Amino acid sequence: MNQILSLWHRMVLSCLLATAAAGAAAAPLADPTVAGTTSLVLEYHVKPVNRLALRQFMQGEGLARLDKWKRDGLLSNYKVLFNRWVDNQNWDMMTVLNFPTADKMASWREIEAALPAGLPQQALALVDRIDTNPADLYLEGGASKGSGVYVVIPYDYLVSTDKYLAYLRGYLVPQLDGWLKEDVLNRYQVLLGRYVVGRHWSALMFYEYNGDTGLGLRERTQAKVRADLVRNNPDWVAWSKDKGQYRVNRQYIIADELKSAR
Repeated sequence: MNQILSLWHRMVLSCLLATAAAGAAAAPLADPTVAGTTSLVLEYHVKPVNRLALRQFMQGEGLARLDKWKRDGLLSNYKVLFNRWVDNQNWDMMTVLNFPTADKMASWREIEAALPAGLPQQALALVDRIDTNPADLYLEGGASKGSGVYVVIPYDYLVSTDKYLAYLRGYLVPQLDGWLKEDVLNRYQVLLGRYVVGRHWSALMFYEYNGDTGLGLRERTQAKVRADLVRNNPDWVAWSKDKGQYRVNRQYIIADELKSAR
């Protein structure tokens, strides 16, 4: 009898842990109403003739400098993405800086004073325009496998932050978790912008795909997961009917994460 009870307790504990782990993926990671900003998104626009030079700079000196800032404790993490295609409607390079604390984020102004947008003069000379967006990481799921293949999607959300987060958890996250289970997606992150009036996005989605194979299966997997949700998740169906009132999406960007050339 004791053995049966012990087995039952272990089963209950396993179910509770699995439930907690599943919920953690969709839990908010920051609250912009009470916490200091800890992320900065920088978008760099260059003429096509300067794309190669900027990429080569970042793969050498640029990534080395970011690595040093991380070792020194200024950054907790970072990633540098390069638009896969020449695209006049969007950025060529994006750098996402994550800071361990809001105080570290505030100290970025000292970097800006010497290296605007984190770039020395020779790299700045290659750039036509830079957009800087303070943001907070709100939702994430999955785990990076280092594939370096990303889809980045900017949105403007049209409702309160709380309502938008409810929409994300009710409509978006069930789909993304389905993509994770299908192994086409490795990781997702959702950032919400600060001081968004006049900026060109208020929410930013990062989807790291399981290589180009996973990216190529995006549409087929999306249709499969949505069909499953229609059959099994009435709450998702309700959210899907009203999604247009919550957000406006911008152009999708296919991007590759830059790695050191050394």
